[in-house]
Amino acid sequence: MGSLLFLLSLGLNAFASPAHLDKAFQTTSDPEVALTNLRGKLVVRGWDKDSVQAQCTTLSPRVEVDAETLPRNGPAERVQLSAHLLDPLVTGEDETMDCILEVPAGASVEIRNRQGSVKIELVRGQHTRIESTNGTISATDIGGHLFARTLGGDIEIIRASGRVEAFSITGGIHFVDATSKDLRGNSNSGKIVYQGDFVPGAEYVLSTYSGDIEILCPAASSFQLTAKTVKGKVDNDFSLTPKRRDVSPLSSAHSLLGTSNAGDAMVELSSFSGTIHLRPQH
Repeated sequence: MGSLLFLLSLGLNAFASPAHLDKAFQTTSDPEVALTNLRGKLVVRGWDKDSVQAQCTTLSPRVEVDAETLPRNGPAERVQLSAHLLDPLVTGEDETMDCILEVPAGASVEIRNRQGSVKIELVRGQHTRIESTNGTISATDIGGHLFARTLGGDIEIIRASGRVEAFSITGGIHFVDATSKDLRGNSNSGKIVYQGDFVPGAEYVLSTYSGDIEILCPAASSFQLTAKTVKGKVDNDFSLTPKRRDVSPLSSAHSLLGTSNAGDAMVELSSFSGTIHLRPQH
């Protein structure tokens, strides 16, 4: 299976104004789509067509984007876009490329944006991977395995239905109305917020070092809770009971172990020095 390489020159020296790319790639219904960028805003949306539509703009004539499709003939099973400087030794160039990608709803997507935001929605492929250095990440209505990681940016994940892993060093993480059976979030100093109900049989693991963790869920939520801190505290507004009648809920300023209603989901919260809050959602 060969490859067909398109050199889409958005960085010809003859251009003095921003360069634009507007190109469509015919694909299968579930292709792999990858985009690597230096700096800028990236938007990815799922749609009901078996094609990838790329609309990109660069702010420097020295920035070029290459597009590779596999295989050579027929609908592409993989589309890969990559932005780079024509001469990496030249300093002072604006590396920004803003891009909007429309991809098949069944696509698996991999996004790397070194500096800048990533917004992705309505994608239900087997996996979605998003990485940024300092940019924010927003993912809405994503199915399959979602992996999101940023060093300094915030992460917002809304209505994720597959396995979720979210990591940030200094940024916050916000989960809203997840229906995932396996959800994990970790931040060093950022705040983690989980907003919504817990799915029966699901497992939720949220951890920070110095950041707070806040749980906002309905009073009727059913979960088994393990909340632990070393130097922080646990602030709980739920009425928890022991899973067994002959055991009392374990509670202290630094930890809390108990069951809400039938205890259908597993919730594990930990922070070294942050505060863990649990509040009914009204």
